[in-house]
Amino acid sequence: MLTEEQIIQNEEEYSRLLMSTGRKGIDGLLRHLKENTDFFTAPASSKFHSNFNGGLAMHSLNVYKNFKSLLQLKDIPMDEDGIIITSLLHDICKCNYYIKDQRNRKKDGKWESYDVWTTSKSLTVPLPHSARSIRMLRGFIQIKFLEELIIFYHMGPFGGEDFEYRNLLKQVNEQHPQTLLFYTADLISSYLDETSEA
Repeated sequence: MLTEEQIIQNEEEYSRLLMSTGRKGIDGLLRHLKENTDFFTAPASSKFHSNFNGGLAMHSLNVYKNFKSLLQLKDIPMDEDGIIITSLLHDICKCNYYIKDQRNRKKDGKWESYDVWTTSKSLTVPLPHSARSIRMLRGFIQIKFLEELIIFYHMGPFGGEDFEYRNLLKQVNEQHPQTLLFYTADLISSYLDETSEA
């Protein structure tokens, strides 16, 4: 659970990093996130990692720190703006996606209501979340091919079930090790750095 102050601090750090890329259109994208979405107050998931207010921005910042560290550790080059773009925007499609709902449970012999996050059941763009993020980004900024690969394959083996996807994932990881390190950074952030709200 994040305090209101932590949510504001994360938004400020996120905004500073995103603007530092100098990418054409990035100011419009950031303005869109602040004015038209719940990105900075949204959870990163409904019941897994960072499923609380502000979890999505916090998760994105965690991925940035872990991805940058892994690239340095393995001495694999990548431009700073690409690290920022992929890390901070890989889950952009999750804004305006989660909805607060009420559930009932029995506690100490008495029924009580409690808040849960659930997902929007009707997507305007029926694509997997990696592809939705890429599509949203293209409406504001140009992304480089490597950035697109990283975002598209950031779910690693969980991003697609078919034979072709798995073969392409293997090829992409071999040719562009940044994709494998990004998937690892996402996992480290989700399972080691972050918690879920019960």
